[in-house]
Amino acid sequence: MGSKKRRRRREERPTIHPKNKYSENPPDFALLASLYPSFEPFVFYSRDGRPRIDWTDFNATRELTRVLLLHDHGLNWWIPDGQLCPTVPNRSNYIHWIEDLLSSNIIPTTSRNGDKVKGFDIGTGANCIYPLLGASLLGWSFVGSDMTDVALEWAEKNVKSNPHISELIEIRKVDNSESTPSIQESLTGKSVQDESNMDMSGHMDEEAEPSSSSSFNLPAGAQSSYHGPPVLVGVVRDGEQFDFCICNPPFFESMEEAGLNPKTSCGGTPEEMVCSGGERAFITRIIEDSVALKQTFRWYTSMVGRKSNLKFLISKLRKVGVTIVKTTEFVQGQTCRWGLAWSFVPPARKIISPHVAEKKNLSFMLEGVQRQFSALDVLQSIETFFSASGASCKLNASSFTVNCTLINRSLYQMINVTQS
Repeated sequence: MGSKKRRRRREERPTIHPKNKYSENPPDFALLASLYPSFEPFVFYSRDGRPRIDWTDFNATRELTRVLLLHDHGLNWWIPDGQLCPTVPNRSNYIHWIEDLLSSNIIPTTSRNGDKVKGFDIGTGANCIYPLLGASLLGWSFVGSDMTDVALEWAEKNVKSNPHISELIEIRKVDNSESTPSIQESLTGKSVQDESNMDMSGHMDEEAEPSSSSSFNLPAGAQSSYHGPPVLVGVVRDGEQFDFCICNPPFFESMEEAGLNPKTSCGGTPEEMVCSGGERAFITRIIEDSVALKQTFRWYTSMVGRKSNLKFLISKLRKVGVTIVKTTEFVQGQTCRWGLAWSFVPPARKIISPHVAEKKNLSFMLEGVQRQFSALDVLQSIETFFSASGASCKLNASSFTVNCTLINRSLYQMINVTQS
């Protein structure tokens, strides 16, 4: 029994996104070495004859990224020594997840920038990978922000080296202040107070319950709040509208912590890898900014490195009035990362799927239900909906059920809806 459960968990483990160019055809190191002489010295063959590279060699990982972007995406790209080197399949997963969010009907589609999709890359880095991939794969336009001279210089170089998409990407300098107050301090002039009791629960994929107040308090468990250059507020200009933001936050609290994985070497400067409080504090700051900016963005998103932090951040989002929270898991080799997305746009109200007439026992989720509504209120809404659709409904308040009779293709079907 135990072995079957373990086997089932392995089978259900998330895989590479199906739209990812590498989902069916992983990078062929031997082929790339034959086509690109600069990559050939980094390829060796294991005992089973498989071509491999040394993932602890920064030069090898950088050259692999360069040839993948050139061979599979037609992009010219380079970064200087020490800058963070992204893995192309992993970053492509994130781009395609954003694509899924934008194309879904979870929240209404709004015409913000005509038919064009516009994204904001928080901390684009010297590699500028998300704007380059998003523009080349999907024709999206981007603003990429950063603060260091090296990152800004090389991001600009990478954009200009690709004239076919350069008009789609703007690199924006962030004012590198030594310390910036929290959004709550900026808006109220008051310090953020610690929260004594924090709800650590959180489902991995759910609609949020908007709270009656959009106040935001940092919890005691956050270790330390973010004090650094502006993230969104102070960088996004008045009147700008974006479809999404995207972010690889500083995952660590120190460079010592960042260097704990001996199996890889992807470079990375302290500005890219580290901030006080780590990813938890940094993403908390994005949440704070989103509270101030609200529907300036359709979707706010960030990558998350630790599952425990994901649960913590979901609990914070529940308290600031977001209308929807979505998560995913990104898998790249032995590395797991999670995607977190939220929105303040009122969700499209979905009552039931088009396949409900085929089932007698229904299980579905109502989106956008306010917390103040009771279970009875929800059932009454269901009864009203089906009645307006021509169904015969009978509400049983004592058992919290609604019995509905629907007519489909001249056949009567009984449907029982239960509030759980």
